[in-house]
Amino acid sequence: MPHPKVKISDDSGNTVDVDTSSNALHVKLVESIDLGTIGDVDVLSVIPGTGATNLGKEEDEPHSSGDTGVMPLAVRLDIAGTLAGTTGDYAPLQLNSDGELRVQSQIIATTGTSEAFASASATAASSQTGIVPLVKMNGVVSNPSGHADNEWTYFQTNLEGALYTTHGVTGGADGVTVVTTAGTDVVLGGDVSCQKVDIQAQTDNTGIIAVGFENVDATEATGTGVILYAGDTYSLEINNLNLIWIDSSEDGEGVRYTYFT
Repeated sequence: MPHPKVKISDDSGNTVDVDTSSNALHVKLVESIDLGTIGDVDVLSVIPGTGATNLGKEEDEPHSSGDTGVMPLAVRLDIAGTLAGTTGDYAPLQLNSDGELRVQSQIIATTGTSEAFASASATAASSQTGIVPLVKMNGVVSNPSGHADNEWTYFQTNLEGALYTTHGVTGGADGVTVVTTAGTDVVLGGDVSCQKVDIQAQTDNTGIIAVGFENVDATEATGTGVILYAGDTYSLEINNLNLIWIDSSEDGEGVRYTYFT
């Protein structure tokens, strides 16, 4: 039976065309519209099962538990893998089991693309590329201009590329330690934090001094530790004076020392 026909036309009688193959309605957008005549328009999106809500939010508008919106397509993959499809196809984002977005970082170098990091036990390959730290070459180390305490800055090297470092020493003191009974080791000092200590055998010693850790032995040829003759000096980095012990081959002989904090 014949179907009823309805035509849509404007006030001048111009009808709207319909595509004969798909029955799609031909719509032409107006090139200019006086927005002042439209009035306020709210765009609503109906989310199945939750009702209607505004999709858009003002920049400073707080989030509320009842907000709904469009969820981006994502797939959970506990282990990142290749998705179905070919190059140029649309594909979903990948999330781990905690819902975190999987991303991959690559370093593009003049020799090609390579992972920036390797495991601690991996052998470095000649083609390995990575992140180069920011370093400034200075003939004389200087305070970086425009940088203040607790701000990020850069390393400095000399003109040969050797990194400038600082000892961090801010103070120190000195003392004297004597071995009362030869063969009985004594601790160099008390519980005193330090960074480095210089030890010198007294210049009037007639025997030898052994410097080491607890139970150090000054017996010549069969003892332990570092041997100091009269006037000899020994320096070492240590974090407490009570870790160093000395012994003497003669009663009443010892050392003088200076430590740095």
